[in-house]
Amino acid sequence: MTAVISRRLAAAAAGLIFSCAAVAQTAAPGAAPLSPMPPMPQHGPGMMGRGPGPAFGPAGPHGMGPHHGGAPFLRGLALSEEQRDKIFAIEYAQMPEAREQRKAIEHARRDLHQMVASGQYDEARARSLTETLGRAVAREAQLRAQAGAKVMQVLTPEQRKQIADREAQRVAELPPGHDEGAPPPELAAM
Repeated sequence: MTAVISRRLAAAAAGLIFSCAAVAQTAAPGAAPLSPMPPMPQHGPGMMGRGPGPAFGPAGPHGMGPHHGGAPFLRGLALSEEQRDKIFAIEYAQMPEAREQRKAIEHARRDLHQMVASGQYDEARARSLTETLGRAVAREAQLRAQAGAKVMQVLTPEQRKQIADREAQRVAELPPGHDEGAPPPELAAM
């Protein structure tokens, strides 16, 4: 049970790191990125932004301009300007709470690390911190799911079918016995 939670927390941490990097690169309109983002791994198109292609179709490398990278599962879809505006509003509305959850996750992890590194492990404190961490991770996942559901409602039936077809193809290409919740091999070794 602990190993499953650890793997999922590691996977969530990796997702947060990539999300933060994307936000940092797109934070200032017109600003040049400090360093280029590493290329996405070539796993084929899918719900989690795997695979090549612009985020929102013909509008450019990020689709919505330098201020917004967009939801990864929308890569390659030809969204109208009205759809892009609605999606931006959905994502923008949840940013404050999502930021609070990311901060809670960061603080709980830092406090856990400091407690262990200090050599003064306290079971009750560890339990409290891991419960706080779990609630924050769960709420963050819930916010992503809510936003994703709202975004799907903005899409046309054809666009939703494109996403479903890509996801089905991605899952079909997974190796036998692949665990979707497992962290990438580079994180599993941590």
